Amino acid sequence: MYQDVIAAIATPPGEGGIAVVRLSGELALAVAKKCFRRRRGRFSPKPWRVYYGEVCALGGERIDECLLTYFRAPHSYTGEDVVEFGVHGGSFVAGRVLERLLECGAALAAPGEFTKRAFLNGRIDLAQAEAVIDVIRASSDLALRNANLHLQGSLRREILEIRQRLLGALALVEAHLDFPDLDAPLLTHSEVEAELALAAENLDSLVATARGGRVVREGFRVALIGRPNVGKSSLFNYLAGQERAIVTSIAGTTRDVLEVTINHEGLLLKLFDTAGLRAEGDFLERLGMERTEQTMEQADFVLLLIDASEELHAEDLSLLERTANFKRHIVLTKSDLPPRVVLPGENAWLGVSAHTGVGVHELRELIAAAARVTLGTQAQFVTNIRHTSALSKARLATETAMCAAKAGWELEMVVIDVRRALALLGEITGDDVTHGLTDEIFAQFCIGK
Repeated sequence: MYQDVIAAIATPPGEGGIAVVRLSGELALAVAKKCFRRRRGRFSPKPWRVYYGEVCALGGERIDECLLTYFRAPHSYTGEDVVEFGVHGGSFVAGRVLERLLECGAALAAPGEFTKRAFLNGRIDLAQAEAVIDVIRASSDLALRNANLHLQGSLRREILEIRQRLLGALALVEAHLDFPDLDAPLLTHSEVEAELALAAENLDSLVATARGGRVVREGFRVALIGRPNVGKSSLFNYLAGQERAIVTSIAGTTRDVLEVTINHEGLLLKLFDTAGLRAEGDFLERLGMERTEQTMEQADFVLLLIDASEELHAEDLSLLERTANFKRHIVLTKSDLPPRVVLPGENAWLGVSAHTGVGVHELRELIAAAARVTLGTQAQFVTNIRHTSALSKARLATETAMCAAKAGWELEMVVIDVRRALALLGEITGDDVTHGLTDEIFAQFCIGK
């Protein structure tokens, strides 16, 4: 337990209904009593109850009326005694209450220090601590659901299962190395390899969710591609629900890549309006086309837009060929006009009109379906880049140990790689982590969390 008491405003700056100022530490209640006054009666608070009163300045003058809530260790967010003051919302009021708590002996909390104490006091592991940030930053139902699963310890449980398999293999090897003369069956390399194979399989399953995890974290990237004046910007604006892109009849109006994020059925979709691709163009337009190429390469899904009211242009045919190996769907724009286009082969397409809205709902559903295919059927996703890196390295170390066992190398070589894999998994949960790394992680938090 920490001896010092920390304090911070736990709610965002600005005006609101309520602001919360939080204390944590062994003497948190003693600090709170110095500035809290009940209207009547003696103040002997019981834990997990709310008390109405006032926060008072040093001379007894009221700063604000408030509700005080007391959480007794270890059943609190930090695992320590925690006191929270609910005061009127407003940066100045909350700031005055915080100043008063600092006068009463509290220290100003560092960013993420409340959650860091929860980790150091064993209330949560490091992966759960990082999930707190994910909950705060969630921008879709899917991201929030995944963050809550991690916060509830689902990732830790999977990692512990893998650790148990690795520890089982390690125990077999170390028992053989430490007691070689015991009258026991000779350990075979295949036994060790079998244990490691199970761990590797579980690691593969987790690492495989990382691609979907990127979609959960950043959104499903959809690039609108086509030659100039096929209606990319008009459709982009319609999907976005706002006029983000300039729309004119002049070819080459869009010179840069525009981006908008929308939520659809719990999914985060990131749409990109791009410069039209054609063989000619001035210097600025060519720069825009280069960015279009980059956006197309980085996209999860490509919508190739073709004007349904015109016959196919050479640029359309070129783009049909260039995007053939992408995850794409052909969208025939301006479908409210008399059709003239004839697509080669058996290309699937969807007709839409940004003027009437025909087909746009179906297009949203098509994009969402493509996103779900990318996400797969996993119950949870690894969204944290640090976790993905550690899991990939642990998978490599496990594979190396398996190869050593399969090749019949000295068992000491197997031990080195298994311990390496265990250490990497410990970096995720915080069982094997440096102070520098924890400081770096908690520095990402806001003050008061």
